[in-house]
Amino acid sequence: MTRSARIVWVGRVPLAFGLDWVPLLGASEAVQLRTRRRGVSHRVVSGDPPAALGLAGGLRAGQACWSAADLLARRHPRGTVACVLPLDADTWHVLAAHEGVALARADRSYPDPDLAREAVEAVRRAHPKLELLAATDESGPAGLLQALARQASGQRPLEPVRRRGARLALLVLVAGLGMAGWLHGNGGPDAAAASRPDARARWLSALHRVLDQRPLHGEAGTRALLDALYRQPARLGGWSLREVRCQPQPDGGPWRCVGEYRRDGPQADNRALLQAAPVGWRLDFPSLDSARAAWSLPLPGQRPEPHALPQAGLLARDWASALQAVRPAFAVLRLDAAQPLAVPAPRDAQGLELPLPEDFPALSVRVLRVEGPLRSGALLAPLAGAVSWRKAALTLAPGVRPDVRASRLILHLEGTVYEKRS
Repeated sequence: MTRSARIVWVGRVPLAFGLDWVPLLGASEAVQLRTRRRGVSHRVVSGDPPAALGLAGGLRAGQACWSAADLLARRHPRGTVACVLPLDADTWHVLAAHEGVALARADRSYPDPDLAREAVEAVRRAHPKLELLAATDESGPAGLLQALARQASGQRPLEPVRRRGARLALLVLVAGLGMAGWLHGNGGPDAAAASRPDARARWLSALHRVLDQRPLHGEAGTRALLDALYRQPARLGGWSLREVRCQPQPDGGPWRCVGEYRRDGPQADNRALLQAAPVGWRLDFPSLDSARAAWSLPLPGQRPEPHALPQAGLLARDWASALQAVRPAFAVLRLDAAQPLAVPAPRDAQGLELPLPEDFPALSVRVLRVEGPLRSGALLAPLAGAVSWRKAALTLAPGVRPDVRASRLILHLEGTVYEKRS
């Protein structure tokens, strides 16, 4: 459910705050796909060429308004900028842009100015050269709002999202009637069943089986995975965490996680750990000083839709650039070269391979490896739209001195990034 945007009137100009921003990795069909989400009333693209999509909810269909985040991005086409705008006595709003594109981690309101400043510093970790538009300069909060309102007159307002469900249902009905007439005129269902095997359908079925083995976790699945790691108890019943490892099960069910714990002292015992363990844990004790906990982790994921995946060129240009922007927050952030997605060829009744259809989706995959502080994982979630994770781990490094790239809690991730070759 998309968050409801807030309208702030600056003179006679309505500015919209609080849009959901996501990297725009695909062509026009990607815009259509993302805006089919429930609750989206308006949308806007940011950047030239477009590199981010802003989604607004709760606005009236006839409401003409402009995104404050997009206007700020257009005002600063070079570098990285951010500002904190007091919208009222209890709301401080953060806007940020990088190279003329609204940032996914900004356009957020906070009830306290210190929280807003912390949000700006989180953006600065990914963009060290960020320039904070100070409240004491000639722009100032009020001056900046006025400047954004004046700039709106030369830009198109947010685009209302029109629902096309009724039109789609009508098209399906017409297509169904047309198919029924065709079957009737060509000998009915028996004649259709007796036709030659549909090689394209067989190939698509084979592709779906491969894609089902690597579900697309996207932003929602990534946040769910990170939240599960955040909730992992570091100390429990006198035992201390050493590491957690999670990966999907071969049958496609929930992920299986295993946590390793060590006794902290002579007062800790197995009974205390068993009593303190969360519901759903299965505990065993390999030795007197070690314990192993196992549990299941349901993770949101779905089969990738080939037509909605990002084009290879756009991924290499825009998505890789976004990774480069957050790379300073990680010790390792590596994206391997693309490899064609292997699909086993289906065979006919004689055991011969069916010919590959000319319009068969040409997909590639890239391996993505991540290592860094657990807190940096939040920077990846908005960028994970085309990612399928296959391994996750959290390790404790007590002797590490925390800094931007290091922490006592180290996150390890390995996944697959999908792309279209054509």
